[in-house]
Amino acid sequence: MSLTALIYKELKELLMEKTILIGVVLMPLLLFPTIGGTFSFTMMEAARTGETETITLAVNDLDEGKYSKFLIDEIRENNVQVIFIRGSSNLNELFDKGIAAFIEFPIGFTEKISAGQKAKIYVFYNVKTVKIGSLISISKISGILSRAYQSLSEKLAEERGVDLEFLSKPIEEESKTFYRGDVLNHPPTIMVNTILSSIYGLPLIALIIVALTATISATSIGLEKEAKTLEILLTLPISRFKILLTKMLASTIIALIGMFLFGVGFGIYLILAFSRIGSLQSVSNMSGDMDVFTSTGPLLPLNSTSVAILMFTIFVAMLLTMSIGTLVGVLAEDVRGSQQLVGAATFLPMFPAFFLTAFIDLDELAFPTSLLMMLNPYTHFFRAIDYVATGKYLEAVSATMTTGLFTLAFLVISAWLFSGERLITLKISLRKKKEVS
Repeated sequence: MSLTALIYKELKELLMEKTILIGVVLMPLLLFPTIGGTFSFTMMEAARTGETETITLAVNDLDEGKYSKFLIDEIRENNVQVIFIRGSSNLNELFDKGIAAFIEFPIGFTEKISAGQKAKIYVFYNVKTVKIGSLISISKISGILSRAYQSLSEKLAEERGVDLEFLSKPIEEESKTFYRGDVLNHPPTIMVNTILSSIYGLPLIALIIVALTATISATSIGLEKEAKTLEILLTLPISRFKILLTKMLASTIIALIGMFLFGVGFGIYLILAFSRIGSLQSVSNMSGDMDVFTSTGPLLPLNSTSVAILMFTIFVAMLLTMSIGTLVGVLAEDVRGSQQLVGAATFLPMFPAFFLTAFIDLDELAFPTSLLMMLNPYTHFFRAIDYVATGKYLEAVSATMTTGLFTLAFLVISAWLFSGERLITLKISLRKKKEVS
C-alpha cells in the first residue's frame, strides 16, 4: 500500500469523526465570529449609552472659595449636571437617586492653593454593577475631573506669571532604539512589547491550536484500537514507522486546516471586536493615565528570510506536537485515554519553556535547571524564535533541527513500541493474570 493511499485512508477516517470535524473545522468559524459579534454589539451599546447618558454629580462645597467654584464651573462645562448638597449626606440615599459621583471640597481648599500648598478633595464613585458600562462611566467622570484640574493649573500659572508647559516638562526626550544594526525611531519599551506580541505571541497561539489538534493523532490510533482494526493493520507488509508517519502527516494536514480556519475566524473576531474601540474611547473620554485602549502598530522589521525561518520553525514544532500525540495514542488504550493524556503531554512542557525563554536567558541558568530545560523539546522551539528575533538565522535553524531530532526520536520510540506487537502482548498478559487471580 502506497503512502498516498494510507494518508487518504487516514484523512477519510479522521474527517468522519464528529468530534474532530466540530472541534477543528466548525468551532473556529463559529466561535470567534460569535464572540467578536457579541463584543462588537456590547461596545456599540455601551457607546450609545455613554453618548445619551447625562452625568449627574453631587457636590458639597464646604470651602465656597474662589478655586472650588472655578472647578465646579469647569465640571459644568462638560455637560454635567451638578446638584449641591448642604451638610452631611447619606451616600446610600444619594446614590439610589442615580448620582454618578459625590464630590466634597473641604474647608480651606482655596486657602491652601493660594498659599502654594496641595489641597485635597474627596470623590466617591457610584459603582452600580461590575460591568464595562461602569468602567465607561467612571472613566468619563475621571476624564472630566482631570481636565478641570488641568484648567485650574493653567489658571494658577497665568495668575503667577509661570510658564506651566515648561515647568511641567522642562526636558524633551527623543527616544530611539538600536536594534539589529539599525537605529529605529521608537522607544525601546514599544520595541520590546512589539517583539513579545508579534514574535512570541503569534507562534504561541499557533502552537496552542496545534496542541489542541494533537488529540487528532492520538485519536487516530485510539480509533484503530476500539474498532479492532489495529491488529489487521499491523499484519500488512508495511513498516511500523511508515504507519505512524502516515497517521502523523494526516493529522498535520488536519491541523493545518484547523489553523487556517482559526486564522479566518480570528481575523473576523478582530474586525468585529475592535472596530468599536475607537468610538468607545471617544465616548469614555479617558485621561492619559487610564487609556487602556491605546495600541501601537507593528514595528518589527521582519524580512523574507526571517519570516521563512519562522514559518519553518512553527511547522517543525507542529510535527513535534503531532509526534507526541502519536506516542500518547500508542501508549493509551482507547480514545478517551488518549484525549486525557495528550493535553498534559503537550501543555506541561510547552508553557515552562515559553515563559523561561521569553523572560530570562537560559544560558545563565544553573546546571541542573539548564539541563532539564535542554531536555524539554519546546525549549529549542522558543529559542529558535528568539534567534529569529535577533537575526541569528544559523542558530535558529540549528535549534529548529534539534526540535526535529526530538520529533524523530518520539516517532522511533512509537514505532519500537509497535514492533512485535509489544502493546497487544502486554494487554493480553495482564488480562490472563487477572483471570487466574
